[in-house]
Amino acid sequence: MTKIQLNFSDRDTLPELMERRAQELGITVEQLIKRFICVGMQSYDEDAGPTIPGETLEDFLVKNGLVKD
Repeated sequence: MTKIQLNFSDRDTLPELMERRAQELGITVEQLIKRFICVGMQSYDEDAGPTIPGETLEDFLVKNGLVKD
């Protein structure tokens, strides 16, 4: 599993703000960060073209670059 570590200074208020927002949404801070990343990456691969059908859900996800084979 790939891990990405974020570090904040002791004076930074963003970690507390993220904790509060995650709590409001009923999710973990990790899930909130993943949502931020997904929203930020939405326009990155817009020109990928139409989706490719798969024989199974797993095959579909692999063929469309959503998970590694």
